[in-house]
Amino acid sequence: MALPGLHGSLPALVTPLDASRQVHLGDLAGLVRRALGDGASGVVVAGSTGEGALLEPDQRVALTRTAREVVDDLVGGDGALRPLVVAGATGSSVAAVHADVARLADAGADVALVMAPATYPLATEELVVSHLEIAEQARVPTLVYHIPQFTGSTLVPDVLAALAAHPRIVGMKDSSPDTDRRAAFAAAAAGLDGFDVLTGHGPSLQAALEAGVVGSITAIANLRQRQVVRLHAAVAAGDTVEAARLQQGITRTAAAVDAVGSSMQAALKAALQLEGLLTERWCVAPLLSVPTARLDQVRTALLA
Repeated sequence: MALPGLHGSLPALVTPLDASRQVHLGDLAGLVRRALGDGASGVVVAGSTGEGALLEPDQRVALTRTAREVVDDLVGGDGALRPLVVAGATGSSVAAVHADVARLADAGADVALVMAPATYPLATEELVVSHLEIAEQARVPTLVYHIPQFTGSTLVPDVLAALAAHPRIVGMKDSSPDTDRRAAFAAAAAGLDGFDVLTGHGPSLQAALEAGVVGSITAIANLRQRQVVRLHAAVAAGDTVEAARLQQGITRTAAAVDAVGSSMQAALKAALQLEGLLTERWCVAPLLSVPTARLDQVRTALLA
């Protein structure tokens, strides 16, 4: 395995805001403690679920530092098996991403989840070169973030060997809905030393795990972390019936969240507020929060 702890469920946490639309670090600490208590192998902050690209650099740093402090308080600051703190790194240029990775490393990130500059769709070769350049200056391991439905930039299984050749690129998170390509990524990574594939697509989690993906970084784990952990265990045990039952529940909840009609981030925050886990449901501009008139739809989603 590429990195101890880079397996199992690492929920992609939302970024809580307070009444003045500033990052609510107390609420974030509560989400981290809850995730670890529910069996998470680590947590991801400032990813796409966490509105990372819309945050200021110092806000991504604050989220990372808070997650690090909570993890260390719970399990101590040492030990190879401590839960990982993965922080999303972003920027409009390679130089900006370099700087972001450096800040996150200083704040205590174990791994940087790197989204290459996404202002323009990149050819596969450009995407690979960007990740290699970013990893070359990184002081922590990096995880390639592949989310072509957002960025318009696509990787193919044939390039994983070039990425894996860099000692600080420890794997990739594939968040696309393309299950066949993800299976091909997992098959390609099986022959590579120190490079793992994780999925970010909750509705196809069972299929991804059965194809050889080692972990998940999903948005739906904000609401269904225990079920995601049990699904990982069921697949590992070869219990296809239980895995299918759990997958159906996760898929049903994800579909209900999508049916709210707001962004995924907004719907998740509203649901977490209704469950008493967030003080506010506000999103980072320009994302709009779930209006009061649609909160009943969120309540319905929580029953799915």
